[in-house]
Amino acid sequence: METTTDALILKKVPYSGSSMIASAYTRRFGVMSFMVRGLGRKRGNKLSALEPLSVVDITFQFREKYDVQTAKEISVRSGSGGLFYDPIKGSIQLFLSEMLYKSLREETPDEDLFDYITSSLQYFDSGSDHTYFHLIFLTRLTKFFGFFPKGEFDDRTCYFDLQNGVFTGNRNSSLHTMDRFDSEGFSTLIAADYSSIIELPSELRRRLLMSLVEYYRLQLEGFGEVKSLPVLMDVFSA
Repeated sequence: METTTDALILKKVPYSGSSMIASAYTRRFGVMSFMVRGLGRKRGNKLSALEPLSVVDITFQFREKYDVQTAKEISVRSGSGGLFYDPIKGSIQLFLSEMLYKSLREETPDEDLFDYITSSLQYFDSGSDHTYFHLIFLTRLTKFFGFFPKGEFDDRTCYFDLQNGVFTGNRNSSLHTMDRFDSEGFSTLIAADYSSIIELPSELRRRLLMSLVEYYRLQLEGFGEVKSLPVLMDVFSA
C-alpha cells in the first residue's frame, strides 16, 4: 500500500555510494527507518531533506513486516530549512536530534508529540535568541514521556531529585539530587515557555543542561552517552 506521511528526520547513516538509511519519527506510524536511494550526482534536494530535524513528506510502499521501508519520494516541508545555516543553531540542532533519537527509539504514533516537536522547531527556526530554547524544549518534552517533574520548588521542597523526578526537602534523597540553587533554576525552566523572559547566569545554564541530560539518562533505559553535548557546551562557553 503506497502512503505518505510527514516525518521528522532524526538520523542518517550511509548505506552505499548512492543510498542512505534515515531514522525518522512519523506522524502516522511513529519511529520508522527508510532506505533512501538515488543520492548520486543530483542528490542535493534529497540530501537536504535528510538533515537531522528536517520536517519532510515521505511517500513509500508500506510493508508492515519490514524493519526498513523504501522511500519513493521525499521532500522538505516549508519552514524547516533555516536551522542549518547558523553555527549556534546548527550545534543546538545536532544536540536535539541526538536527544530525540535516543528518546524516541520505541515511541509509537502520538500526534500531539509530533506537533509539539515540529511547532517548537518552527519557533526555533524563526527566532534569533537561542539561549534558552533547548532547555525549555527538553523540559516540556518530559510531559510526553511521562516524567515531567513532580512537586514544586519552595522553602520545604528546595531540592530536585533527578532519580525520582520530584522536588524534595531531603538533600540526600538520592545520589542524583540537585543543590538548592540549581533546583530553583530548574523550577524557572519548568514554569517557562518560549516567550518567557528569563535571566540565568551562564554557568547555571551549563549545569542545568548537564542535569537535563542526566535526567533523561536516568529516566529512559539504555539512553547512553550524548556525544554532541560537549560541542554544545563549548559553543555556549565561547
